[in-house]
Amino acid sequence: MGLAVLVAPSPSALAMLRSEPMSLGQVEAVEAAASAGSDRMLSEQAQDLETQAGAAYNAGRYEEALRIQQHSVQLHRQLVAQDPSQSSKLAASLHNLGVVLIRLERKREAIPPTEESLALYRAEALRRGSQVSQQLERPLRNLVLLYFEGNRPQDALPLSDELVRLHQSLAADDSFAPLAQAERVDVLNLRANVLVALNRPRDALHDLEAAVSLSRALNLRVPQHLALMYSLAGSLVNFSQVADLLGQFGQALPPAQDAEALLRQIARAQPQLMGDWGKSLSRLGQAYAQVGQPVKARPHLEEAIALMRLLSRSGPSGTLAVEVGGYRDDLAHALETLAVVQRQLQHPEEARVAGVEAMAIYRGLAQVDPRYQKDVDRTRSWLTSMPQATPFRP
Repeated sequence: MGLAVLVAPSPSALAMLRSEPMSLGQVEAVEAAASAGSDRMLSEQAQDLETQAGAAYNAGRYEEALRIQQHSVQLHRQLVAQDPSQSSKLAASLHNLGVVLIRLERKREAIPPTEESLALYRAEALRRGSQVSQQLERPLRNLVLLYFEGNRPQDALPLSDELVRLHQSLAADDSFAPLAQAERVDVLNLRANVLVALNRPRDALHDLEAAVSLSRALNLRVPQHLALMYSLAGSLVNFSQVADLLGQFGQALPPAQDAEALLRQIARAQPQLMGDWGKSLSRLGQAYAQVGQPVKARPHLEEAIALMRLLSRSGPSGTLAVEVGGYRDDLAHALETLAVVQRQLQHPEEARVAGVEAMAIYRGLAQVDPRYQKDVDRTRSWLTSMPQATPFRP
């Protein structure tokens, strides 16, 4: 289902807030007045709606934000019909509409406004004769994620290539702020996800090597910065996972160890990131198992499982990643790995119990997302072939 760490669009992607939120009744009044107003008045009213949508979004009132944002897009379309030079404002409004739809888990509906936003920004860049436009970054990134999660990696790849080139251009100056440089690390990880989905793990590993190298350098420049530490940890987890995928088990272990140590420290300071620490524990356990060290693997996997059980009860983590059952897919993967480790330790009954639970979780996930069916089939296959005292009934 992709690499362990995916980059989500920033929740601050919407417009700046104002102190006084507008009611939906006022929204309708503004729209009625706009039909008879001047271009300037229409522009001000559209921007006011944009600001109010941002206020509702940042307050967690996403349905309200959606209704206001849809009004804003309508007014911006009227504005552009009267004054085509205002197309960048329509592009921003469409992008924001996509962000709200993403937050509401209506990701398929988010694709058309995000595509239109990107097209408008491209046209604006061409009119200015600019080869590089920072305005392209947000819709590009969101569209890559939407295509990737919509099982369209072939459509995501050229956009992810463009996104990487854009960040290379923007960060060409070494004096570029470290946090801005970290954005480049994120997009390299994002393209690595796409490349893995296209069965190109060697190319993905090349991106992840670059991401880890850049991220280590940034952490040296700004030590103990949680955001930079988190970015490095994500790159290390993904590097370990792809190295494992390529059968480079010896190379997969050290980055897994480094990532778990970083995320343990980060999770203490930011408890909302416990899920990422849990994933790194699971990855470390798998890395130990792959190099034939099941005794070291088991405690990390058991700790990951205990953490994932807690997190899966509290629902999805809120990231943009495909999380049909919150952390249940991560829990299933950790249980399956623990089953393998228990087999290595000659504990067949413990292995069977963990494997049966993993398959049951995968089966539930597959009812919502068919891509999990391969996990069901794989787990069933080795459970069926496993010698056991209690007959297994798939």
